[in-house]
Amino acid sequence: MTDELLSHADGAVHRLVLDRPARRNALTPTLCRALADEIEALGEQGNAHAILLSGSGGHFSAGLDLHWLRSLGAMPSIADLQHGLSDFQSAVIAVVRCPIPVVAVLQGTVAGFGLDLSLACDLRVAGSSASFTSAFARMGLVPDGGSTFTLPRLAGLGHALRFLMAGETLDAARARAIGLVDDVVEDARLDQEVGHITTGLASAAPISLRAIKRLVRASELGALEQALAAEGAAQLQALQGYEFRQRLAAFAKR
Repeated sequence: MTDELLSHADGAVHRLVLDRPARRNALTPTLCRALADEIEALGEQGNAHAILLSGSGGHFSAGLDLHWLRSLGAMPSIADLQHGLSDFQSAVIAVVRCPIPVVAVLQGTVAGFGLDLSLACDLRVAGSSASFTSAFARMGLVPDGGSTFTLPRLAGLGHALRFLMAGETLDAARARAIGLVDDVVEDARLDQEVGHITTGLASAAPISLRAIKRLVRASELGALEQALAAEGAAQLQALQGYEFRQRLAAFAKR
């Protein structure tokens, strides 16, 4: 467990909060591994009916922390990159494998791997302040959190390709229109809307919730894990490429 992940029970619902507000909850391998471990533990305990995943400071997550990549040096080893990717992807796998529903509560920035993580969740509720971008292509990278699999299923092939390749930023209303989120409300009403959802989940029989998620997710789990493996291999190449090194250097000068 890390102090960058807040975890507390709220009745039959368990809340997990990414807590790096100064970095808009940018993700590191340590944080993603801690998130995966916590979700796995909650699934095994069987006390919670649902998990709420959100971010602190008015943002969900800005995605991968590029300062972490810079900390590896100009030419990071393949072993370091593979280990980091494994930790990042463990969070996505934990969400999908978790036997209880995971609800993403989205505000502010939802970008890069943070976006991928939200797409892996079972339900997504967004405040009107939320903005969505993939951002990988602009950095010379590729998605590595499963969005090449999840996004076409949610938004359709055309929307997925345009979003991933053109690097567009979508507001919450547009994200709702193409299927990236299930509902959008004013930020001031976000807690109330989430409360309605969790009240319904908390009143359901736990055995039913677990069975429904297992049955719905069963057909896609293997395919998602294959997509993650393929994305990871492509990302390893991209991370060692000239384009990414140049763009990372430009980012460092900001």
